[in-house]
Amino acid sequence: MSHLLDAFGRGLLAHLSGAFADILGRPGDYDFDELRDAVDADPGDVGVRVRLGAAFLHEEEPAFARDCFLETLKIDRDCLPARIGLACAFDELNRTEVALEQLRIAQKKDPLNPAVLFCLGYCNERLGHLDQAVDLYEDSLHLCPTLRNAHERVAAIALNRGDVDAAVASYERLGELDSDQVDVHLTLAGLLLKAGRYDDAIQRYEHAIAMEPDNWEARDDTVTAYEEAGLIREAIEHLHTMLDTDADFPDTRLRLGDLYARVGDDASALSNYERALELCPDHMEANVKLGTQHLRGGRFADAAQSFSQALELNDRLISAYIGAGVAQHATGKTDDALQSFEIARSIEPNSSLLFSEVARMQLKADFSKASDAALAPAPDPSIACPTIDVVDDPKQDMIATQIEKLRDAIRRHPNHADLHYRLGLLLRNRGQIEDAIEAYTAAIEINPCYIKALIKLGLAQKEMDRIEEATATFGRAMKVRPDYLDVHYQLGLLFAQRHQFETALEHFESAAEGNPRNLDFQANLAVALQNVGLIDRARATWRLICELDPESEHALQANAALAKTKPQQ
Repeated sequence: MSHLLDAFGRGLLAHLSGAFADILGRPGDYDFDELRDAVDADPGDVGVRVRLGAAFLHEEEPAFARDCFLETLKIDRDCLPARIGLACAFDELNRTEVALEQLRIAQKKDPLNPAVLFCLGYCNERLGHLDQAVDLYEDSLHLCPTLRNAHERVAAIALNRGDVDAAVASYERLGELDSDQVDVHLTLAGLLLKAGRYDDAIQRYEHAIAMEPDNWEARDDTVTAYEEAGLIREAIEHLHTMLDTDADFPDTRLRLGDLYARVGDDASALSNYERALELCPDHMEANVKLGTQHLRGGRFADAAQSFSQALELNDRLISAYIGAGVAQHATGKTDDALQSFEIARSIEPNSSLLFSEVARMQLKADFSKASDAALAPAPDPSIACPTIDVVDDPKQDMIATQIEKLRDAIRRHPNHADLHYRLGLLLRNRGQIEDAIEAYTAAIEINPCYIKALIKLGLAQKEMDRIEEATATFGRAMKVRPDYLDVHYQLGLLFAQRHQFETALEHFESAAEGNPRNLDFQANLAVALQNVGLIDRARATWRLICELDPESEHALQANAALAKTKPQQ
């Protein structure tokens, strides 16, 4: 179900101008002062005026952009870039109907422009004109069959309308276009499962699982021989020689990072782990090792973010095995289904452990800071140095502290589903399975669409040998009610229209303020946005940890670092 809902967040544009980078350029590709001077020097230069209008768009000044493009069209009413820029400016000003009219004029001047056709479809979709939107998306695909956004929006509309076969067809084409994208295959598997094509779903899930980078194995006998002989430097040199003569593989970089870590070369270890992730961003082991290296260097915020990314990738793999098991169960392959569920259960502790590590990072930084203060000489002998309580197992003590922080947060926000879910993860890591089941159940009662909580609940039930309950819970996690589909579809469209989204958010929050049944609107909205992939799930995990102790210096630094990067859209 989680991968199915991802379909609603794909293909959306935060700004129409993003579809016209070849015409309007990209952010940063300009100098305002030079553009203004050029316009003053030659007011009739249409090209310069277009670049100035595009710069205003990129600086999120749509009113100035609109005026600039209107002036340009007074000089040359047939200027296509100015017409397209004007459409983008009106869209930014939340005047979608007017933007649509400008795009229609542009389409008459350039009827074979797939980007114009796509944006016409996009505006129609946002206005609720779905038949017209689909026709225009299909027209754009006729001209440019590789236009991924159009395939994705056709699938989203089809899924929301209950035409699962059409959505399957779109994702089959996407699978051919982006054969190396695991998420595309997982979404297709979810669609096939919903369509009742269980054997095809099983095959697609197995294909996606086989693509997971951590299922790959790379071995080199010479390097192994050097390692076993303790000749680490020679092993490093041999791997560099391999990189000079062969292709740059992520597993080679990963192994090289391990060797540099063994000899204490932190910078080189980091460089190779980061290169492995550049080559394969979905490599869970690389994320874990990068996080571990950051942890060795005392870079706790960096370590936590790497562990959070690894956690998300592990959860994705778990979901794939659960999906395969549900499809196998539906075809009567009970033994195969139980085997898939067992594999999911066997790797689930990784998620609990990783989240526990992320939770520990926040406190570890504070302990480290306090330790430094305790060891440093006091500037004034009359002022006592702070002391730190010593515990037998600091790691467990930190987890216990975070559990208490979560429990306290739940007392203050009992209807915050995510808090219950995270508490369940920590309890599961400590072996308190029944308590974890209670926490996951609470999360699902608050938010029935909390797919991760459903999957973790099923795995915990299986851990307790409650097989029938677990199977039913897994089935519930992989199914989706029509009203949930529509809610997530509409949410995705609304989120892409930032001005309307902010207005709607204010309205709903205001309406919920005096409501005694207020279910922590923002918190559950965040979960829904994660369901459709519009909020980075890994970043959301770390942000929640910081919010448990928002006044700590470490939390402030982490949130400041997070703010430098915008959520995925």
